[in-house]
Amino acid sequence: MEWLLKKTEFDGLPLHLRRPNYENIWEFKNEYTELICVTHVFESVMENGLPITEYNETLIDFDGEIIEKFQTENNGIIFLIETFGGARRYWFYGKKSNSFSNIFESLKRKHPNKELELDIQNDDGWGFIKEYPVELY
Repeated sequence: MEWLLKKTEFDGLPLHLRRPNYENIWEFKNEYTELICVTHVFESVMENGLPITEYNETLIDFDGEIIEKFQTENNGIIFLIETFGGARRYWFYGKKSNSFSNIFESLKRKHPNKELELDIQNDDGWGFIKEYPVELY
């Protein structure tokens, strides 16, 4: 998957964005109506909220694992990874189901040393992307 990167600021803090280079993300809008966010609160951050470089490098495999687990069996797509304010948020759109809670609980059991949070809400109009403070798509 090709990723597009953008570094900007929000509320005076650095905001680092990664998003897949989808040819047309809007083709998934009718199929994936649930907005899913997995938040990973960092253990080691600089004053500006970004992870310390050495620590960030240890998260490469973890990033890949989250993406893989939440996109399995065509349950959803990742559309944004946001690093801001001491945390990394993995944003997905997915099908309505209970599988995301189960996947998340499995992830938490495998990584008990990581502070993780899950938020799921309906967003069938994809308002999150449309209203995001930085143009994404």
